[in-house]
Amino acid sequence: MVFIFDMDGVVVDNAVWHLKAFAEFGKRHGLVQTKEEYTKYFGNTNQTIMNSLFNTTLSSDKLNALAEEKEIIYRELYSPFIQPLEGLSAFLKKASDLAIPIALATSAPKENVDFTLDSTGLKKYFSIISDATMVKNGKPDPEIYLLTAAKLGVQPSDCIVFEDSIAGIQSGLRAGMRVIGVATTYKSEELLKYVKEIIQNFDDSDLIVQKLLQLPVS
Repeated sequence: MVFIFDMDGVVVDNAVWHLKAFAEFGKRHGLVQTKEEYTKYFGNTNQTIMNSLFNTTLSSDKLNALAEEKEIIYRELYSPFIQPLEGLSAFLKKASDLAIPIALATSAPKENVDFTLDSTGLKKYFSIISDATMVKNGKPDPEIYLLTAAKLGVQPSDCIVFEDSIAGIQSGLRAGMRVIGVATTYKSEELLKYVKEIIQNFDDSDLIVQKLLQLPVS
């Protein structure tokens, strides 16, 4: 059994900071989007997001420039406040101590992955990291989760995925994996439409690990 983590909304509870960044980015480019409209993009790649925001198929150079502009805004805003989701550090240490392979599968760009894992000090726990640059199709397509399973050398049925977004949950399920919903970006009742198992955070890390591995609760 292996654990595969999404990043935004799972490793860090950062939805509000992405929304702030989108708002500032939108102001600069004359885009009119509501909070709900921006939220629907969570889990998607910047290629999908930017083409949708500007309602056109952007050139590669233009798309990359716009995406990096938005992500720089995000990193600048979030840098003073970034921290792991509650209980995650202990959860990762527990899993690592039990020799459970741990991977990351995110639609975020590599720069955001490095920013997040370096800032939180959690990079040491992830033996495999898959980001948006490594796949052609973003979530909800299962490509990134299937790629990560292949890198780990395991079957999809051996993987437990932790996801906060609708697109991400659909991606994990379509890959044939067990998905645990993390109720940060979306409320539990919204996630229950797609997945039965939901956690708010990793505060009860020992109990979560025991349940996932079907170990006796001490």
